Amino acid sequence: MDPAADRPSRMRYLIAPWFAIVGYLAGGMIGVFVAKVVGGFRGCAPPEGFPACDFERYLRVGSAVGLVLLPSAIVWQLWRSGVARPNSNRG
Repeated sequence: MDPAADRPSRMRYLIAPWFAIVGYLAGGMIGVFVAKVVGGFRGCAPPEGFPACDFERYLRVGSAVGLVLLPSAIVWQLWRSGVARPNSNRG
């Protein structure tokens, strides 16, 4: 049996950049939601035209977490499941 056929394909890594973009945007939206909740508990009124008080800090942290976490989780799941193996016997 060929050992190269047993190794997983690199194709699973090609999906990571796309989900990095999605993770960045989704993490930022979650960060702004957290800023709104925290601002509601603190009782601050956001300035005109802004979604929450001090939302920039939460936006940055949420975006950074989403940028790393979502593509990492997807690649890890694909690695564990063996979906990206070049010679699968799925019929």
